[in-house]
Amino acid sequence: MGLGAMGLARRNIRNKPGRAYGLMALTAILCFVLFLSSFLILSLKNGIHSLSGRMGADLIVVPEGYDSKITGAILRGEPNSFFFDQSVAERVRALPGVEEASPQIFLATLSAGCCSYPLQLIGVDFDTDFSVVPWLSSQVKLPLKEGEIIVGASIEGTYNSEVKFFGRPFKIKGRLAKTGMGFDTSVFMDMETTRVLASEFQKLLETPVAEDERLISSVMVRLQKDADPKAVQTAVTEEFRGEGVYPLLSKQMMSEVSANLQNLLFYVYVLIALLWLLSFVVLMLVYSISLRERRREFATLRVLGAGRKKLRAICLTEILLINAGGAFCGTVLGAAVALLFGPAFSKLLRMPFLTPGVSVFLLLFAAALLVGTLMGPLAAIFSLRELNQKELALVSREND
Repeated sequence: MGLGAMGLARRNIRNKPGRAYGLMALTAILCFVLFLSSFLILSLKNGIHSLSGRMGADLIVVPEGYDSKITGAILRGEPNSFFFDQSVAERVRALPGVEEASPQIFLATLSAGCCSYPLQLIGVDFDTDFSVVPWLSSQVKLPLKEGEIIVGASIEGTYNSEVKFFGRPFKIKGRLAKTGMGFDTSVFMDMETTRVLASEFQKLLETPVAEDERLISSVMVRLQKDADPKAVQTAVTEEFRGEGVYPLLSKQMMSEVSANLQNLLFYVYVLIALLWLLSFVVLMLVYSISLRERRREFATLRVLGAGRKKLRAICLTEILLINAGGAFCGTVLGAAVALLFGPAFSKLLRMPFLTPGVSVFLLLFAAALLVGTLMGPLAAIFSLRELNQKELALVSREND
């Protein structure tokens, strides 16, 4: 092995493996936390952005007591079935301040040929819908024919493949891009097909949910530009007083999600800051003690003709090698956990969760690797300055 800065640095690491691996482990933990927390933060923010871009309705009218169910279906894809009469949509449409009102049907499957878990079926009125159709049409050719469906990004199945719901076969006509919302585990179809399945749903559960075919689950409402959302919400409440109908403001749902996200991010930021501050202090102490203990070694090198720049280069190279190794291991582990357990994080956090694209993911990887690598030299810079300010040849003479 050569006597250059790189050769001497590698020899020092090999001679003191316990110290080197301990510092690598600390750096690896930091980079793991940095990458994974940054991944979660970006995914949550992307999910909120995706939600705001797809919430075309100002008001959502649902059966009373099911406001949390519609929120769960839209945000997290939690399968639910709930119904009221279609006349609700007609009456809402006639209220002052309402520009458009379109019904939808939410139906939970018991099982499906494509998946091992229940799915959310969403029946859409393609003639009147304004909240879902605009972004569906940008990815899939509409309207759908009989027996055709559109599936979310997380549902298995290829284009034109067949799946079954309640024993009925359907052909996958299109697949949506990832949204980070409940739509990723949802299936879209026309209203008539969903009504037929709803009838089968009643028979299977032996709990009739409607006496006729005029059942719907919700009404998506778009208000006129000059309309006051709260005033229209009050008008809907008065119109259906005692009839079991509840109007939910979309902004209210968005505000609750945003507030929960901000609270979560606050604790994440505090945790990251405390962890990095503590680790930086620990690294400063470790490098300070280590360099002090190695003064005799450095003094010997000075006597042999090594200049201060040479000593500084040896120390910095050793520190860079240690931190780069730890940063690489921690970042790779963080990336693996993010890729393998991303869906699990989404379910655990119960919030819109949209993972970043490949380019952003790689940029995040590079940033965590760079920060972890440079943290060592930054933590050791004060100790190196102190070391360079003393004449090590004299230290060697004192030790003799």
